[in-house]
Amino acid sequence: MRFLISFLALLAAACAADAPVTLRVGAARTDITPEPAVLNWVNGKPYGSVLDPLNVHALVLDDGRSKAVLLRWDLVDVSESARDEVRKAIGAALRMPLENIFVHASHTHSAPWAPVYGDNHRGTERDTWWALRYMPAQNAFPPFRRWMDRLLAGSVEAAQRAAGAARPATVAIGRITAAEFMHNRRPRTPAWGLVDAKPAPVAPPHHPDWNPEVLPGGASFGPMDRTLTLVSFRDMENITIASLFSMSCHAVSIYPTNSAISADWPGAAANAITGALGGESLFLQGCSGDINPWRRGEPAVAEMAVGLAQKARTATRSSVRLVPGALQVVRTTVSLPLTPAAKERTGQNTVAAEIQAIICGPLAIIGLPGEPMTELGMAIRAASPFPQTIVLGYSNGNGAHYVGMSGEKARGGYEAGVAGAGADNCGPLMVEAAGRLLKEAFENAGRRAGR
Repeated sequence: MRFLISFLALLAAACAADAPVTLRVGAARTDITPEPAVLNWVNGKPYGSVLDPLNVHALVLDDGRSKAVLLRWDLVDVSESARDEVRKAIGAALRMPLENIFVHASHTHSAPWAPVYGDNHRGTERDTWWALRYMPAQNAFPPFRRWMDRLLAGSVEAAQRAAGAARPATVAIGRITAAEFMHNRRPRTPAWGLVDAKPAPVAPPHHPDWNPEVLPGGASFGPMDRTLTLVSFRDMENITIASLFSMSCHAVSIYPTNSAISADWPGAAANAITGALGGESLFLQGCSGDINPWRRGEPAVAEMAVGLAQKARTATRSSVRLVPGALQVVRTTVSLPLTPAAKERTGQNTVAAEIQAIICGPLAIIGLPGEPMTELGMAIRAASPFPQTIVLGYSNGNGAHYVGMSGEKARGGYEAGVAGAGADNCGPLMVEAAGRLLKEAFENAGRRAGR
């Protein structure tokens, strides 16, 4: 009898492993635009007007055994506090594990920083120093307090509507270059060999003479991931449910010359891609800590939106279907050592950095906290066992803010100075942790599939 029970258990496991995976997908968006009376962190004054609305986008994936929610905000960041609050709210509403909720931001600078709902996330640092440069914390300010509530309510609403709209879907992926729309803002300056070592004057990004294609002073270009990745979810009638489009490029085309609220180029591009392909379009920000758009201003945003929509059409025509696989959501936490200034600010020696991945078959979407520079994403993708790996920044917390690979601190600059709270080895620590997480998930997928 014991042998028969064991045999039946093994048979059931084998059948389950061989059972086809049916992925159900739903997507929705909700407006989360704050009142213009909310203060702009750039200057401490009210925003005053809305150039275009901010949205929360929700993507729900369900394979019948596991469910995942990918939540994306048109905000500068995701605070650890806001991550935990929205996970609790959505987890209760959808009756799902909190650890299966992935929270991501587009990093538009023309929107508020994510609110802080509670203490004990970053030691004595409650709000980021950026948010408090020109004004006190806004939690007690009625318009901001109303927006804090609206952000949570809108996130839950979007997740519920996405879950309610979920239907069987296929997954396809396509890639195309978007190099003409971005540049690395940290060129490699020569250490020696110039007759005149003084840097040549360079026009700022908003000046008519700005030309990111030219590097003065004998410098060389910094690394850049030129990829625009498009993941398409379509129903059984081949109708688009959602398109995920991801690239690594700061959302700073509107900031800082226009003080109005704006989703910046990702918002305009999402609308244009939705118009071109249908369904919901969700922008996923890559590792863009050192990558800026090639031009700035409203005309540049409009041009970028049209150009990226055309690229999305082309990528869709060349996309390939992916083999479905069981859904996995995995995460790990790595302690990042802090700089002396950050230790003083937080009252602690390290900060917890959560790394999370949503995996379906050969597709892995993995998110890093804070502002990782582009080389981190390239290193993680190169080492990933999943052939379709998308690496995001600005996910599930602020971590050590700007993080580069070893050696970036010595090169100096804004990102490696006060803006980077972590020690020089934080980048390799995150790359190593992400690699281990993906490897373990790959091995687990193999065991579940009986490989």
